[in-house]
Amino acid sequence: MQRILILLVSFLAISAAGPAGPTHAADVDETFRAITKASVFDHIIPRYEHLATAGAGLEAAATTYCQDRTAQSFTALDSAFRSYWLTWAGIRHIQFGPVQIENRGFRIQFWPDFRNKIGKQLSRVLAAENSIALEKTTFAKTSIAVQGLPALERLLVDGHAGFAGSKGSFKCALTETIASNLATMAKGIAADWNPTDGYAHTVAMAGTEDSLYSEAYEVPVELLQSLLGELEASHDVRLGRPLGSEVDKARPKLAEAWRSGLSKAILVESLKGAGDLYRNGGFDQALREVGEIALADRITAGFQTVVAQATALDGSLYDAFTAPERRDALRALRADLKTLTGLLGTELALALDISPGFNSRDGD
Repeated sequence: MQRILILLVSFLAISAAGPAGPTHAADVDETFRAITKASVFDHIIPRYEHLATAGAGLEAAATTYCQDRTAQSFTALDSAFRSYWLTWAGIRHIQFGPVQIENRGFRIQFWPDFRNKIGKQLSRVLAAENSIALEKTTFAKTSIAVQGLPALERLLVDGHAGFAGSKGSFKCALTETIASNLATMAKGIAADWNPTDGYAHTVAMAGTEDSLYSEAYEVPVELLQSLLGELEASHDVRLGRPLGSEVDKARPKLAEAWRSGLSKAILVESLKGAGDLYRNGGFDQALREVGEIALADRITAGFQTVVAQATALDGSLYDAFTAPERRDALRALRADLKTLTGLLGTELALALDISPGFNSRDGD
């Protein structure tokens, strides 16, 4: 509660700061600040706090498993791993702020990995069995290919049996180290968004000398870029590349998290997370307040449609890429994702006078 009150004071302060400008400009800035405030309070901070909780659970589960290495404790570890990844899928669209510090985003999930850097680097670490390399500060500076979720997925894919034998102890120690690393990063991101002197305060003060953002509109631009980037990644990378142009050109092993069978669940959580940023992050309310009710309804329906389509995909996403009778559903989902991206990037941007500009994922 104290954190919320501090950030509320920050928003009230910037509303009263500086000389009064034209009424229209003041109204527009107020809209931008309302979007920022809603996004921080109702979307970003709660979801990063959930990620920190998931990280603590993953770290504890890994520690327990490596102490007793039983089938039962492995099941708990695998469940905690899946929980972390799904929680991450619902907030990873935020591509600015503390997640960029020390390259945390890519360290949590290095993907796509078209050159199999994860496999190569992981094999080297396992072969070396260098316990010094697993020391916390040392490991945080090692190759990002082995620091996060995709590397942990490979370690867990063979189940409890995969930790048997003479190599099992070091493999377990590496698993525990990655889990701890993921927990540390999640905790750090959540802490760095704190309203007192963290990034929540920075965005709250956008448009003043106390912020990295010289204008209030710059934060909603970052948020809109986040929305567009996540939807485009789902359209192009998560679905487009594995799908291929024809069934004989499908490459299901390019799918995200295909080894753990999480591809579909991650896609669903990703779309839900993006939809929550639009809805509870203030964009929907802003459109309605400027009279763009029909557009707000179309975007809301668009998010509902793509979430429903992804949820309704039959069986595993991995199998769907090579199943002729199921590829049409994937194409339909991609088409609706493209339509939704257009509504956000063009019509919403024009209605709210926000230019999304450069997308941080354009290099993917």
